[in-house]
Amino acid sequence: MGGNNLSVPIDHAKKTGVLSLQNKKLDKFPEDIFVLRRNLRTLDVSGNRIEELPDDIGVLQVLRTLKIDDNKLGEVPTALGNLGKLEALHVAGNPLMDWPTPVLKCGNLKHLDLSRCRISEIPGSISSLKKLDYLCLSHNRIESIPEGMCELKVVEIDLNNNNIAVIPAEFSKNESLRVLRLDYNAVTCAGIPPTILSSSTISTLSLDGNPMDVRKFREMDGYDQYMERYAATKRKCD
Repeated sequence: MGGNNLSVPIDHAKKTGVLSLQNKKLDKFPEDIFVLRRNLRTLDVSGNRIEELPDDIGVLQVLRTLKIDDNKLGEVPTALGNLGKLEALHVAGNPLMDWPTPVLKCGNLKHLDLSRCRISEIPGSISSLKKLDYLCLSHNRIESIPEGMCELKVVEIDLNNNNIAVIPAEFSKNESLRVLRLDYNAVTCAGIPPTILSSSTISTLSLDGNPMDVRKFREMDGYDQYMERYAATKRKCD
């Protein structure tokens, strides 16, 4: 997609602050975008063939939402950490392999999606993302949850389709967490601390597709307290 083909959406974005270039068969990140550095709030380049982001990405100082899902990124540049106003980052479906460290510098992030990125380890320093509300790390290769993750003030964490066997007891002390999704992992009853059921704020604990005895799970200490929270939440939604 040549620069001339970008003129119309870029001119429109100058007025709206929103630029969508989804599924445009882009092989490179269009540098024409940087003319919008003073007013671009939302950028969507998902569904392309982009292999790297330029270091100049850091000049988009008013950017609040960045969607780069389903490209071919193997890493993200250090400059991504300069996006001080970024609140939502979607990087799902890129072959990152390793955790993108610059993301930890985005202190205003509220929504982070790193699903389907082949990530195998979560850094304990994820606790630096103090404003995060929602975290999605589904369909990766994660085997354990670090203590730092339990310190996040998130409302929902999605860890579906990983290789996690143990839920940290520290989650029971997290007063913000309401939804913990762990479908299709390796969790057994032995990997569920009773305090998660009895005294946490978690009202939706999703455990479908795990190698656990459902009857024993229902007999665990704290199960009745958990079901009370679950039922109360369901009544609010109905």
